[in-house]
Amino acid sequence: MRNLINFLLKNSSWFVFIFLEIICFYFIFSSNSFQKSVYFNSSNEITGRVHAISGGILSYFGLRTENEELLKKNGELQSQVKRLQDYLYSIEKDSLKTTAFLNDSLGNKNSQEYITARVESNSISQVYNFIIVNKGKNSGVKNDMGAISPQGIVGVVRDVTDNYAVIQSVLNPNSRFSCKILSSNTAGTLIWEAGDPRYVSLTEYPKYEKVEKGDTIVTSGFSDIFPEGIFVGIVEDFKSETNDNFYTIKVKLSTDFGALKNVQLISIKDEERKELEEKIKNAQK
Repeated sequence: MRNLINFLLKNSSWFVFIFLEIICFYFIFSSNSFQKSVYFNSSNEITGRVHAISGGILSYFGLRTENEELLKKNGELQSQVKRLQDYLYSIEKDSLKTTAFLNDSLGNKNSQEYITARVESNSISQVYNFIIVNKGKNSGVKNDMGAISPQGIVGVVRDVTDNYAVIQSVLNPNSRFSCKILSSNTAGTLIWEAGDPRYVSLTEYPKYEKVEKGDTIVTSGFSDIFPEGIFVGIVEDFKSETNDNFYTIKVKLSTDFGALKNVQLISIKDEERKELEEKIKNAQK
């Protein structure tokens, strides 16, 4: 306490000077309109910049939540669009059917649902690569659901717990997907040969089909994992296999697996198709 008093007494002249300066500035800004306007404009500018900086920092930390919400909404919209699209393809031109359009489209059993999930773990440098996401049985995730990113296909769900799921990545030699060139209905088999994570191969593609560099590769829709038309990548190169009638096409993947943050899991609800596939499997045993 004594040191504080000594400090105040020693510097009392400075404190008196500062006090008098404050009084002078008060009278100047309160009595002169020009100085008052300069003061308020300057203070508002400083306050605005401070709020802009703090708001930018807060919004940055909130981007993750906002991004997940946007992905969730996007998934919901994709589900609705697909159901409506499927219904439009199935209805006839009879205008009487339009009266039941909305109810029938929303109740279509051959529909798709999209579940948004965040990537918790991802490998691209192993021979057999897997991805772990933060959604599981409690969120409706099941085995054999397809996984996509905003850029294209990612893989297929192979194991599920209550709150997590394991996705077998496209970058896994055990992964096999039916894909085609966008302008064709002929499908080949998409595989990864444990090499560059940017490229896969579309094998068993018939030579009688036209192939050019730069062609778009999409899913064929010939399975219950992915619907038709999901983007896969671009034709980088192609070659003929020895002594057969097929091409092997080098495809540059559209999905950047090294930067993968979020995925959408696709649930295709086609009960009739699944029932027939089960019967075929049982008959082959």
